Formats: sequence, structure tokens, C-alpha cells
Amino acid sequence: MQFLINNPQFWRSAGLTEELPEAVELKLKDGKLELPEELNEKIGLDSGTKVKLQFNQNGIYIERADPRLTRVYIEPTSDCNLNCKTCVRHSWDEEMGFMEMAAYLKLIEELKDFKGLDKISFWGIGEPLFHPQIAEMIGLASRLGVKTQIITNGLLLDQEKAEALLEDGLDSLVVSVDGTSPETMADIRSGADLKTVIENVQNFRSLRNKKQKECEIGIEYVIMKSNVDELKDLRKLAFRMGASFIFLTNLLPYTEDMTDEILYSFSISRSQPEIRTKHRPEIYLPPTDLREDIIRDLSAVGGKSSSISTTQVPFNPHRGYCKFIEDGSIAVNWQGEISPCIALMHSYDLYIREREKHINKFSLGKITEESLLEIWNKEQFKDFRKKVKEFPFSDCTQCSGCEMSKENTEDCHGNEFPVCGDCLWARGVIQCP
Repeated sequence: MQFLINNPQFWRSAGLTEELPEAVELKLKDGKLELPEELNEKIGLDSGTKVKLQFNQNGIYIERADPRLTRVYIEPTSDCNLNCKTCVRHSWDEEMGFMEMAAYLKLIEELKDFKGLDKISFWGIGEPLFHPQIAEMIGLASRLGVKTQIITNGLLLDQEKAEALLEDGLDSLVVSVDGTSPETMADIRSGADLKTVIENVQNFRSLRNKKQKECEIGIEYVIMKSNVDELKDLRKLAFRMGASFIFLTNLLPYTEDMTDEILYSFSISRSQPEIRTKHRPEIYLPPTDLREDIIRDLSAVGGKSSSISTTQVPFNPHRGYCKFIEDGSIAVNWQGEISPCIALMHSYDLYIREREKHINKFSLGKITEESLLEIWNKEQFKDFRKKVKEFPFSDCTQCSGCEMSKENTEDCHGNEFPVCGDCLWARGVIQCP
């Protein structure tokens, strides 16, 4: 008997970094499925690797029970040249600092043991270009043979830094722009000069083309009430900057005054009701052109209490989906502490709608004190990855909150620290490149 696997998700879940044929033949021998040996080596499957089988009408879907480490988020510094309204630093009392190169060099050396590593992204709470050795850091990461990305406000991207980043092999430059007018940009980003950002990115693009380097340019835009009306001009701005992708995400308020800015007060609790009623009818939405008049009319049908369901974007509010865990990620803060995701890198306060919540950071080890392999293979980390994939946490975003929802230490389903039922990343409300 023979099987064909042509589902791209299989290769991604396996942490594969190389091109593979669209379809791969599997053989059933003595009751066992066999992959060609060369694929086993690339995917990292051996006799001890546990996999999960899922069945549907189209066939079999296979994924690793525990993902490989494929992506690393590195915070070069928590300090910044701006003081944006949207920044988490308004709700914490942690010290600012820069990652020491000794710790970074140890991290890079130990990442060589992870054959599934695909991408290293440089960002966190601070501005990556604020680190004096950021270009060297990117160069060392690039020499691992992985993709490198940086998210920046663009103000420090002068000629010297632009040349250094390109020479050191940067693959993706993402620029944070939260307004298409100088006034909105300056208001949200504490005096940031949009004109300077545009000029810096245009210069970077010219250098890239002149040096014949391959580095993609993108834009990240946090949508909120103060800037949503400027989205109409975002494509023009992206064209001027040479951006080939635009990444939109929602606002995560860290201070009470910013809670009025969110655009997901009702959609945060969208769900597929078990019982449909005339008071809360379920609406099935087909693929629809996102024209202004159509969106207005569709929102009138839905009102404030209906459920919207689509076949294009499956959503189960009772089982979150953590992209960090599913992709096999770690986040490393400037102190060298390893966390499973960006959201758990630091301790801070935030607001889920108008409800205040304190997030306690979750550190699984420190790169200066333990090896990365030891940290990744800790039973505590393995158990956490398994739990998050199952997502048994309370549906905190679906209710008005209780005493337990004031922190991420425990929930009403009996789960212990860290609990993720209130995580807006896992609910698809907040996104990152």
C-alpha cells in the first residue's frame, strides 16, 4: 500500500527548512508507514519521534507531537529612542538593558545543534537598532543559514546602519508605521517623524538594489480608533517605501486610557453557539469584497450580538491556537532568559477590553547558565508545549472575568501557571510577523 502526503502544513509542523516535492510517497511495510531515509534526515524523524495522525475525508494529516525548534525571537534591547503611547513600558517597572555579546555568542553557537531552525527575528520591547552591535548580531545569525528579520521604527536606519545590515545578510526589514499622516504618526509614536522614516527606508531600498541584495521590506501597522481612518492611504505609503507586504494587527492596551482605542470589543468573543436563537442568530459569511459600503452593510446585519462564521477562517474560541508553540518558537529577552513566546518575556499589566490583568513572565532558563538544548528539552517546557497544543485553559476572553483572571497564575479549569486562556495572540486578535 502506498500513500501520498502533499499537505504543506506537514512540512511546516515538522520544522522543515528545505524545498521538497509537492507529493511524497509513503510505503506501508509490516504495518508501519515508512518515509524515504533522506526525508527522515531532513525532517528529523527517528524511531523515538512521536507523531499525531489526524483523519479527514481527504486522507491522513501527520504532525510531530512535539515541534522542532524552528524560530527564535531575540530582544537585543528593551530600551528605545521613542516613548510610544502603545508601548508596554508604560505598565512595568523593569530595568532597561542591552543583551551582552558573550550571551549572544553562546546562544548562536548552541543554535547550531538545532537542524530545523529556519528563522531568527530581532525585536522585542525596545528598538533593535538601538543596540550598537545589531549588524554583527544579524551577521552571525545569517551565517547559520537561516532567514533573519528585524522590526524597527526606522528612525535610526541611517546610511551606515543600512549598509551594515545589508552586508551582514538581513533578509527582511519590517518598519512599524502607525499612521500615514505626519500628525497621527507623531501623536501615537511620541514625536516620530514620518518623513524621516520614509526617507530612511527609501535610501535602504536604493542601497539594496544597488548592492543587488535580496532583502524584503514590509510594514507593520497597529490599527486603533486613532488611525483606522488612515488605512486608505497605507498602500500608497507602502509603495513609496517599496514594501512588498503589510502586516495589520490590533492594539493591545497596556494602560487604561488606551482601552477606548481598541477595535475588537465584540469580535474578541466571537463564537459558534451551541444553540442558535433568534436573539443571537449565527451568520455565515462567504468570501466578500472588503469595500467600505459592503463592510458597513454587513456589520448592520451582524449587530452587536450575532456570531459571524466563515469557512475561510476556522475559529474555535474554546480552543486557542498558539502560533509560537505550533511553529516551535522561543523568545530570548535582553537578559538571556528563555521564554516560550513574546507575551511571556516580561512581567507587565495590560487590559482585556476594560479588564485589567497582570502578566507574570515565564522563564524556563538563562542562556548564560544552561545550554539551550537542556532548556528546550526540559520536562517543564515539553509539558507546557503539549498543554498549549491541547489548550485546556479557561475561556477568559468569553466571559467578564473573575478573581482568577486578574493574573496568569491559575484559572477556573484547574490549570496552573502560566495559563493562556486570556492570550489575545492565541485568539487571533493580536498578530506579529
